[in-house]
Amino acid sequence: MPAQARVVPLDRRICIITPDRIDIRPSRAGLLGPLLGLALGVGLLIALAFNMDRLPVAGAAGLLLVAIVITPLAGMGLVYSLFGSHVVFDKAKQSGRFQQGLLGLGLGTVELVPFWKIDRLEVADYELGERETRGVALPFELRAWEIVLVKTSGKRLSVGQVIVPEREELVQEGFERALRVAEAIGELTGKPVRITAALEEAGEAVPAEDARPEA
Repeated sequence: MPAQARVVPLDRRICIITPDRIDIRPSRAGLLGPLLGLALGVGLLIALAFNMDRLPVAGAAGLLLVAIVITPLAGMGLVYSLFGSHVVFDKAKQSGRFQQGLLGLGLGTVELVPFWKIDRLEVADYELGERETRGVALPFELRAWEIVLVKTSGKRLSVGQVIVPEREELVQEGFERALRVAEAIGELTGKPVRITAALEEAGEAVPAEDARPEA
């Protein structure tokens, strides 16, 4: 990581900001899923190697098929979590790259967005549902913001989210992290930042159409 890099933590990702490049990549916590998948796949292969003669043909074939599918996917997911990036903005290439994830492993197609096709960046309220809380009833409310890239065509692409407990001392800090990332991208791409989130709990309301000037 370059010495001049700034690191901003996001939800399950980290943003690494340098003068000519911004990387938003999986956090180290994202290693858990691929590691578990890799351990399961390797475990199945080992179990098959020692118990092949005791298993019925159909059962052994099923376990082998599962292992063959899980092991390479988990391995690629592990490599991606270590070295890959979900979103990259590159000043030299004058474009942003969005990785379209597959099976939660960050594998899939890539969407390129030239800087001239970017209309603005937004920091918006992010509604939390059962998917984000995994259906678990939490003892406290969550406050979340989403950093969104809006293309000139009107298409919206999520850059990342910041999620914090709904507590006064954390609300402002979480919002500032999201804004810091949005403003860094705006400065790199030369596009304005618009704030559509509000900070009532912090005692400060942010106008819904507060557009930052172009960098």
